[in-house]
Amino acid sequence: MGSFSQITFADYPIFDNKNWYYEEIVNSLFQPNDFICEKRKNSSRNKLVWGDSYEKEKGNYEFKGFKQTVKVCKQRLEIYGASHKKTKLNFNRAKKLSREESFYSFSLSGLTYEQYLSEIKNIIESKEKTYEQIGLNLRESLMSDDLGIYGQSLECHLYSILSVLPESAIVEYDLTDVIFGGWVEISKVKSVDIEKIIILTEGKTDVEFISNSIVKLFPHLKDYYHFIDFEEYIVRIESSASALVKLTTSFAAAKVKHPIIVLFDNDTAGIKEMKKLTSMTLPPNIRILKYPDIALAKKYPTIGPTGKKNMNINGYACSIEMYFGVDVLTKDNELIPIQWKGFESKEKKYQGEIANKKYVQETFRKKLKKSTMTETKELTELLNVIFNAYR
Repeated sequence: MGSFSQITFADYPIFDNKNWYYEEIVNSLFQPNDFICEKRKNSSRNKLVWGDSYEKEKGNYEFKGFKQTVKVCKQRLEIYGASHKKTKLNFNRAKKLSREESFYSFSLSGLTYEQYLSEIKNIIESKEKTYEQIGLNLRESLMSDDLGIYGQSLECHLYSILSVLPESAIVEYDLTDVIFGGWVEISKVKSVDIEKIIILTEGKTDVEFISNSIVKLFPHLKDYYHFIDFEEYIVRIESSASALVKLTTSFAAAKVKHPIIVLFDNDTAGIKEMKKLTSMTLPPNIRILKYPDIALAKKYPTIGPTGKKNMNINGYACSIEMYFGVDVLTKDNELIPIQWKGFESKEKKYQGEIANKKYVQETFRKKLKKSTMTETKELTELLNVIFNAYR
């Protein structure tokens, strides 16, 4: 008879697989630490899978599989480019393909992506399920085809389903029976295969602070990124920003296929060097970004030849320290000012740097060690630039 696995979205089961499981789904949505072994009541077994077979059965069974929230699963798809716009385009292409190949006996021509989302949301909420391949109309076809249509990519299929559910809803991949039946080894299941996204920054402190901030604030995304401290591999020439340009062009020339995020400081030197890359034709896997403009920097205290003055330092002096939070940037009840330094003649702009940088960095290191972090608005905005790089 065999054993089956299935994934449930808010308790709605799809993607049944006999004697195995869909590895690509696991790789897309889960991490090894999402795998759980948990005792549950036999009577709690999903009725859409088992009917009333276990409804009155006493005792427990041990659930084995992956468990995570819709919010986390959705974020994991988004860092590789999933979005409403992308899934909508994919859906429309799938409609065209199904029409060209006469896949359905009914027409999808008038069906919009929004109507499709509404339909699968209704199916999940009504807990209506069929395992028969009838497909006489859209609803029956969606129920028997894992809530998707012919021609959809798996990524867009999954993202569409996640999009109609509350962020707190649970996504589970039930592998209990295929593991118990000896078809799948737990060690095999937990060896999740992830294509890490490489992040290049201007220096080693950027690597330290950004990587540790992801671990602290978004631990469920930390294993998707790999940081390279280029100072370990190449000789620093001119500024760190200029060295970052050289490293990026080397990656491009070597035709590295991994997704790569190149992240510049939001200051005069960083923007000057970033323009060199944005003027080139680089492969689509390389994304050139800078730290974001932030409200805090619009009227920030600075010190220059004319004394102390509040100025908009976005694009002039926003290095990593400016994203540590107001609490870290405050000393003796005052914001630590920006000190204006050299003038960049080509950009016709001054370059600024936070005063008392060592104090600011050490204070942030202590902040990272606290059990909970507050004042994370600017830091979250910076990390979202990374998370949304491929959207």
